[in-house]
Amino acid sequence: MKVSAIAINTFREAVRNKILYSVILFAVLVIGGATVFGRVTIGDTAKVIKDFGLFSLSFFGAVITIISGVTLLGKEMKQKTVYNIVSKPLARWQFILGKYLGLVMTVSSLVILMGLGLWLYIGLYQGELDSLILLGTAYVLLEVAILAAIAIFFSTVAVEIPLTGIFTLGAWIAGRSVSYVSEFLSQEGKDSGPLAWLTSSLDLILPDFEVLNVADDLVHGVNPGLGHLGYSSLYSLLYCLAVLILASAIFSKRELV
Repeated sequence: MKVSAIAINTFREAVRNKILYSVILFAVLVIGGATVFGRVTIGDTAKVIKDFGLFSLSFFGAVITIISGVTLLGKEMKQKTVYNIVSKPLARWQFILGKYLGLVMTVSSLVILMGLGLWLYIGLYQGELDSLILLGTAYVLLEVAILAAIAIFFSTVAVEIPLTGIFTLGAWIAGRSVSYVSEFLSQEGKDSGPLAWLTSSLDLILPDFEVLNVADDLVHGVNPGLGHLGYSSLYSLLYCLAVLILASAIFSKRELV
């Protein structure tokens, strides 16, 4: 009950944040501009629009998550409202979980709205609805769920909001890139040594966002299947649990009162 109250309150506060609406407006403009981009690009225009649209959905989903997530605890700390909350009969982990669920509720609502808009837009353009766009939206939801947990984690570690944002953004970029670096080192015969060891370590620690990146398959009409979706969902759930447990442990040791 306490967790749900915090989650709902967090959702209400986030929805009132005007910057989210400006990001959504920008996302709609970019997705709409995909038509122009598709027409001036060599190849299947519909596929270009889908590719650009899914990329925009993922990108702005990440932007919304980072902007919203890094300010959650930072704002509470700055306004000192967190002192009143943790002084009540409320476990620290309940506070963290409530904030996380509220953030996920907010971002998921916005991503779903953008995903439905993209789905209808492409349906109107090509004359038929493509269910794979909805599947792509589901994968974006898994991605932002992980990113939201990471934002909460860094909020418990870093004090300054800009620093939290940099760490979260870095984790998102690295999580999308580290697998490519590992593959490149392997192809170049440099799969041993300090750099390879560092890359392998980061590959284990950082979220593997490439598992959730199925846009290329969806654009070409290939369904990854329920097995892949199930694996991706389980991976996202376990990673989020691990990160939130660490965040709760760190937050429980912080001197707030």
